[in-house]
Amino acid sequence: MKIVRRNLSLMLALRYLNPLRTLFSVITLICLVGVALGVMVLIVVLSVMGGLQKEMEERVLAFTPHYVIAQSDGMKRIALSQERTDWEQLVEQLQAMPDVACAYPQLEGQAFAQSEAGRIMAQFSALQPHNEAQLKPLLPMLKEGTFDFGEGFDTECVISRQTARALGIGLGDEVHLTPVGSIDEVAAIYAMIQNPLITQSNTQFMQDIAGLFDGTTPANGGEVVATEKLEAVISTIRGFAPDKMRKSEIDACGTLYRLATSHAAGVPFTTDEKQLWQTTAGELAALDRDKEDGKAVKSINEMVMPVDLRVVGIYQAPENMPGPNIYMPLSIAQEVVGYSNELAGNVMGIAVRLKNAHEPGDVQQRMEAMLPDNTASTDELPLGAHWFITPWTSTFEQWHKLIANERIMMNFVLSAINLIASFCIMAVMFTMSIQRKREIAVLQALGATPGKIMGIFAWQGVIIGLAGSILGILLALLVLYYRLEIQAALAGIGMDPFPMEAHGITIPAEYDPATFAKQAFSAFVMVVIASIVPAFIVSRQDPAKALRSN
Repeated sequence: MKIVRRNLSLMLALRYLNPLRTLFSVITLICLVGVALGVMVLIVVLSVMGGLQKEMEERVLAFTPHYVIAQSDGMKRIALSQERTDWEQLVEQLQAMPDVACAYPQLEGQAFAQSEAGRIMAQFSALQPHNEAQLKPLLPMLKEGTFDFGEGFDTECVISRQTARALGIGLGDEVHLTPVGSIDEVAAIYAMIQNPLITQSNTQFMQDIAGLFDGTTPANGGEVVATEKLEAVISTIRGFAPDKMRKSEIDACGTLYRLATSHAAGVPFTTDEKQLWQTTAGELAALDRDKEDGKAVKSINEMVMPVDLRVVGIYQAPENMPGPNIYMPLSIAQEVVGYSNELAGNVMGIAVRLKNAHEPGDVQQRMEAMLPDNTASTDELPLGAHWFITPWTSTFEQWHKLIANERIMMNFVLSAINLIASFCIMAVMFTMSIQRKREIAVLQALGATPGKIMGIFAWQGVIIGLAGSILGILLALLVLYYRLEIQAALAGIGMDPFPMEAHGITIPAEYDPATFAKQAFSAFVMVVIASIVPAFIVSRQDPAKALRSN
């Protein structure tokens, strides 16, 4: 009180805030509530948005590895085979890195999931049954059953709750899975057999390969074929569409193509090479369409066929987030995608999870240095195999930008609440300054400086801004603490602002002291500025005119 009495501006500010000496001044109370509500709304919304972003990010990282290591042939992604790369040993090496939480083979694909209730397109992913580090982020989302696949050789699966609802199935039921690749291959075969043999229908091509050695020139114990003839054959073979050719045609044309390209520069054909050419050309001419179509139809039975998987678990995934519909053991997934026989043991890539996904450091550079060199050309891969590493931030770059932009726009829009409250306070201060015009003139006549006059209204702004900001923080904490009860009450009257069906989670919240302080300080500064503006105008008035006015 001594401090208040010694400070004229502060003493008068307190008197003006409660002019009738009641418990509360209505005008002051309205100003306080306006500031408090503005701060509360900003903090609550940004805390929920921050919690939602964090929760969604955790869900994404539960589905998505932090890094995916894969290979390409220069044009498209290719599988990792044990013959070309010992990926199991590579997984062990990656697992031994200090920043890596776990590494495991990646295998995923698409299939039609069907039950008696209907059919949907489903994304499936493989799990290693006993890899606890791979299963750990998924366990919190498990709602029914288990992720225990035993030894991983039984046809079992875990499906999302959305998939279970769409197919009308539950624990213990079976889901019929048909790989998309199988359907595409069957459709391609049936489309192919509707047309005649593509090689025999090209009369000029058949004549070119049959008469290739007419008029050849002997040289170096062999025969040199005119370059024009070989280039004509090469050009025709390149023009054939492989998806419209029977297997026998593809094999024969492959043999002719290799022979033609290796002798197009004037290299003579040996006797054996000439015999191979003539034999292959004769086999092409003797192909029977009915027999070849029969072989093509028979090959359908050798493709990857549908499988029936028993549901042993159901997990909850957000409706609006990417995630597999079905998880299955690695060995079963390899059969589903067709990695059997000579492709047995293949995987799509290697997935790596870090101990801290947000601080990877130089992990990617160290992984790149660890990868073996597979760039050597082979018959299967003429351009060799090339490694590439994809981080999760690249996979979900657009999603991150969307969330960040939403937070910025939400902050911008809600900041207008504080701005409006500040204008309201400025209007109140203008009104109070007009009402106190004669009193301020008396103070000026008694020698009060403009600074003292401005101090009266500045102190009012400081008191309202500080009290309102603190009250706003307390209200925000109260709302966040009882957010689930508030949601339930609103849902009871049909006004649920955060339906669980859309997110699969309850209302999250991020208690960030920096956000609390930032919003409270912003509101405080705006209120003080709103108080100083009318104070500056009033402090410059002519006291004589003010005293004479009514």
